[in-house]
Amino acid sequence: MHLDKFDPAKSGRTLPRLAKAALGTILLFGVGSVAMAQNMVMRSTGPSASSYPAGKKMANDAKISLKAQDQVTILTKSGTRVLKGPGTFSLAKGGGSASTASRRLSSFISNRGSSRARTGAVRAAGAAAVETPHNPNLWFLDVTKGGKFCVADADALVVWRPDYTGSATASIVEPENGNVTEIAWRKGSALKAWPKDVLPVTDGASFRLLGSNVPQSVEVNFVVLQNQPTDLDDAASMLIENGCSGQLDLLVDTLNLNNDESADQG
Repeated sequence: MHLDKFDPAKSGRTLPRLAKAALGTILLFGVGSVAMAQNMVMRSTGPSASSYPAGKKMANDAKISLKAQDQVTILTKSGTRVLKGPGTFSLAKGGGSASTASRRLSSFISNRGSSRARTGAVRAAGAAAVETPHNPNLWFLDVTKGGKFCVADADALVVWRPDYTGSATASIVEPENGNVTEIAWRKGSALKAWPKDVLPVTDGASFRLLGSNVPQSVEVNFVVLQNQPTDLDDAASMLIENGCSGQLDLLVDTLNLNNDESADQG
């Protein structure tokens, strides 16, 4: 993936260094050696959602009883598992392979541009459909998503845009004083360094973002993590504890990406 440079007048650093920091040092997972969580609820919807809140951990011999319309996504030592009610499920049975989950997560974390997310036509039921680009890194700030955003490294924040087919800009508005700072992507580039020299990334800071190719602005609230997560379980727990639901959804969706296994149904 081609990365734009900072304005030389503001910084002599280039985005490749920042991308390396974001991809190589933030998580410290290690390719091919991803530590998997053991039975932690990642997402829960339906009438039994309150019984299985995100972040709840369960023993390997636990059983989960679900009602109709319930759906629970669980992170296990062998990957993600989606349970759909009604029915009773044992966590000791089923689940994907650890190697498959490890490969997916390693690709997600260590992506250095060799297989960038792209928009294109794909065949679906005999007709062309548009494939939605996928954010290639858990710590890239999606210019189209608002809410709380967990920052693992305040010095290496990168802004990502889904549509990189043309050049684009984004306005970053400071709510307190209305000051506007613009960043720009050139055609074919999806990444841009956050202008930290002008807008330092601090815990609790809020900004409104409006991309030139985005239908509406979004408000982002930064949560700067005090400690960098050391494994998948730790990362998921931090996202849940700090309310960074957009990144948690991205993590779950990435783990489930290209998963050919159907959900467990009662």
